[in-house]
Amino acid sequence: MIQRKQTAFLAIAVLLLLQLFIFPVYSFEKGEEQLPFYIYGLGQISPDYFATIALNVFSVFLLLGIIFLYKNRKNQMLLCKIATLLITGLIVAIFYFAEKAKALPELAGYTSEIRPMMVAPLAALVLIILANRAIKQDEELVRSADRLR
Repeated sequence: MIQRKQTAFLAIAVLLLLQLFIFPVYSFEKGEEQLPFYIYGLGQISPDYFATIALNVFSVFLLLGIIFLYKNRKNQMLLCKIATLLITGLIVAIFYFAEKAKALPELAGYTSEIRPMMVAPLAALVLIILANRAIKQDEELVRSADRLR
């Protein structure tokens, strides 16, 4: 059934990951000047950051697919584990590219700061783990009902 609590967890995780395209995850500051760092680059889309864009897009589509696989809980649990790995990779890629951007010559003298939106992939990760637990509980409930028959 689509109105389960794991659906809410997964839907919120999708919304959090979609916000990564809108809000910066890092910023570079020098006095009054501020350069936002998004998952797709410094203010504009850059092909250098294709990995973070791809990981985020695949994660969003995978989570949407998990929501609609409610009839097959075993596949849902497997896909939740894969989504966990993708989002972990996304977090690592964001930090890697932010550190790589610090070394750019045009950012010399800028200080870096993690923005509040950096919490979004971490929160999505926690929500996916909670959804996986809820799916597992549903599977155990169905198994126990089958044993009683």
